Amino acid sequence: MAYFLGCQSKIDWNNQVVFLTGGSNGLGKSLVKELLVMRPKLIINVDIADNDITHERLQTINCDIADSTQLQSVCKTVIKEHGTPTVVILNAGAFDAKSLVDSTTRDFRNTLDVNFTSHLEILNAFLPGFIERNSGHIVSIASILGELHAAQAATYCASKAAVISLFQCLRVDLKHLHNARNVKTSLVLPGLIQTQLFGNVKHSKSSRLPSWLTDLALPSINPNDLARRIIVDLNTRSTGDIRSPYFVHGASWYYHLPQFVLDILEYWIGVHDYIDHVKAAIKKE
Repeated sequence: MAYFLGCQSKIDWNNQVVFLTGGSNGLGKSLVKELLVMRPKLIINVDIADNDITHERLQTINCDIADSTQLQSVCKTVIKEHGTPTVVILNAGAFDAKSLVDSTTRDFRNTLDVNFTSHLEILNAFLPGFIERNSGHIVSIASILGELHAAQAATYCASKAAVISLFQCLRVDLKHLHNARNVKTSLVLPGLIQTQLFGNVKHSKSSRLPSWLTDLALPSINPNDLARRIIVDLNTRSTGDIRSPYFVHGASWYYHLPQFVLDILEYWIGVHDYIDHVKAAIKKE
């Protein structure tokens, strides 16, 4: 397909092998659907959950990506059977809603293994091939909570902050150490996505402001819309950050505000009460 969302594709999708983690639910599932529209040679979805999408161009490999041994084995098999993928999308995520007092080292390790360590394992496996051919695209799904904070989200925030730092270092390494300037990277920093990971709970659930005002100022993201935005970056071979919705662009100046202003904002937005509503919604499911 030559055109997608009004942009001309700069890659031949018929030759693309896409490696995607967490493609069975949420944003990952939306990405699978949008990628299939582009008709790549193959999509390899690595997920602990089964995928209810069946397609001749889609292969789902059941794997617990928190298990380094399993993940390394999958990566070796992929390279052996298909070569190094041309597109890698690091999407799988885990969220453990606990306060720091209630979080154990094991809780941190489990979340980090899914959200961060799996990135390292996959990059270690595939980066040599990307660098050798000096082409391809690597996408990482981080979160604006890697730059901001919320009560009962310490493990998640810390893991996403690590992903952001890792990806910034990856860009520098590719450009200055390996001269692999044709390897493109996209770091996705979304706000709240309407997925099961957060119980499909909107910001307005915890806000002390009118619902209409909260939904206007802090809209949640439709995963299909974000998936299409990521495809645009793949099509145009763009390197950079994808921040959505619009309010996350202000994250960089947020902590320059005086603490009393932050306290007022966070009280009225109800940011630190939000996770309680998420936990309640997940418990009902």
